[in-house]
Amino acid sequence: MNVERDFSCFLASLIEAGAKIDSHYFKQHVTGSKKPIFRERVYCYEFYHQLRCILGDDFPYKLDGELDKQAHPILAGQKKPDFVVHVPGNMDRNLAVIEVKRARANHTEIRGDIKKLKGFLDTAEYYKAIMLIYGDENSNVKYARSEINSLPKEYAERILLVWHKKPEEKPEVVQISKP
Repeated sequence: MNVERDFSCFLASLIEAGAKIDSHYFKQHVTGSKKPIFRERVYCYEFYHQLRCILGDDFPYKLDGELDKQAHPILAGQKKPDFVVHVPGNMDRNLAVIEVKRARANHTEIRGDIKKLKGFLDTAEYYKAIMLIYGDENSNVKYARSEINSLPKEYAERILLVWHKKPEEKPEVVQISKP
């Protein structure tokens, strides 16, 4: 197993999956409202579906959504991440933990998700963490970048910020610059 190669493969699959998410799953039309709204769960379910289809059954890790860690002997008390990419039952095979936020989330939500990612890097020793922001509003992307950049270098190097601006377009990895 080459964890760096596996993560590169996973990240390429994540980007390909994002490009397959159409506008229906990006924003939802609501009866009585003229503007569609972001629905994080709807986006996440479609993202999961597209990513699982691309990864297939031969990828050496499993993708799980909102895996409840409350009964876990090591991770009890940790909040549920949106996604984990891991080998179940084996703490030294944790590839990636992912949090998803709509671009118009408030700063408290984004800061909380980054804190959650940091906790999983510490406690569960995930190789990398991904903060995935979707939507075309860039102020929260800048805020998340700043928050990640303010972390000690070992975290800033292990947390990737991915921005999925528009439906049916590839998400991009946002550069985190650490002095």
